[in-house]
Amino acid sequence: MRLIARAGSLSRFYSLKVAPKAKATTAPAGVPPHPQDLEFTKLPNGLVIASLENYAPASRIGLFIKAGSRYEDSNNLGTSHLLRLASSLTTKGASSFKITRGIEAVGGELSVISTRESMAYTVECLRDDVDILMEFLLNVTTAPEFHRWEVAALQSQLRIDKAVAFQNPQARVIENLHAAAYRNALANSLYCPDYRIGKVTPDEVLIKHITFFF
Repeated sequence: MRLIARAGSLSRFYSLKVAPKAKATTAPAGVPPHPQDLEFTKLPNGLVIASLENYAPASRIGLFIKAGSRYEDSNNLGTSHLLRLASSLTTKGASSFKITRGIEAVGGELSVISTRESMAYTVECLRDDVDILMEFLLNVTTAPEFHRWEVAALQSQLRIDKAVAFQNPQARVIENLHAAAYRNALANSLYCPDYRIGKVTPDEVLIKHITFFF
């Protein structure tokens, strides 16, 4: 099963308590399991849910939020990059250690990617473990705490992540093309500017999170 949620306001749809575990959908007896049609549902709060039942043993859930680097300004450049690296930081419902070990315990994976337009949080696991990873996904996206010492520890990772990415010539070319082609927010890089590394504050990240995730 795959579920993709495109989020506007998460707080009005999700709580940090995961719903009771539902029985997995199975194909009718004697009928080959063929993927069903992709279904779209739009909730009153603007949240769009796309789901596809493919009867696979593994499930993938993605949460897409319009919070990419194009929504940064000169005062908070680099906050999207730091948010991308902050998926395992302490939240109100789980410590960094609990999130990391909890995902590893079920053989799952939590990943975060971003574009200039949006950020995508994705969890993958066996379908029977979806509820476990959903709890971590909701904590990471709706209840991060951004402790000063944790944010400070990520500053050096910003530089490393950028250096690794720029070893790929294609990534470097795309970043330079955007910088040359646009004079608006689309020129913002996916990576924190060098002069901002070490200066992105927890308050800046928190304001960015509150503004675009709720």
